[in-house]
Amino acid sequence: MKKVILSLLMMLALAVGTEAQEARQRVFQQIHDKAYIIANDSKEAMSVRKLAIFRVDAVNYLSTKTLTALTDTTKHLSQEEITQLNDQLDSMAYFMYDYENLFNKEYTRARTEKQKQKIIKIFRDVSINNPLYNDPDRQLVLAYYNREDFLTQFSLDTNWVKAVSEVKERLKEN
Repeated sequence: MKKVILSLLMMLALAVGTEAQEARQRVFQQIHDKAYIIANDSKEAMSVRKLAIFRVDAVNYLSTKTLTALTDTTKHLSQEEITQLNDQLDSMAYFMYDYENLFNKEYTRARTEKQKQKIIKIFRDVSINNPLYNDPDRQLVLAYYNREDFLTQFSLDTNWVKAVSEVKERLKEN
C-alpha cells in the first residue's frame, strides 16, 4: 500500500512539474504568437504591425539563443541548468514586452518632437548598454537599432530585466 501511495505521489509531483514547465514555456510562446498574428494582420495600422514585428524577432532571437545553449553538445547540462535557461527565456521575453510597452507609453506621453527623440535615445542607449549574450553578430543584433523606419530601435542582444530597471531609473532622472 505504501508503495502504491508513494508511486502516486511521485506521478503527481512529476505531472505538476510538467504542467509548471509548460506554463513557463507559454510565456514566451504567448508573446510570440500574439505578436505574430498582429504582424501579419493587414487590417492593423503599419505602426502597430512594426511593433509586433520587433516582438516576434526579439522572441525568436531569445529562443534561438536558448535553443543553441540547450543543444550545445560540448556541455552536459543538468536539469537545473536546463530549467534556468527556460526560465531565463520566459523572463527575458516578458521583460522585453514590458520594456516595449513602457517605451510606447513614454513615447506617446511625450508632447514635442524633442521629447520624443529624447525618449528614443534613452531606450536605445539602455538596450545597447545591457547585452545579454555579447553576440558578435552585430548585423543581426543591431537589425533595428539604426532603423529610422522603426520606433523600436533597440538591440536584440539585450538583458531585458536589467534594461527595464535601468530605463525606469533614467526616466526618473529626466
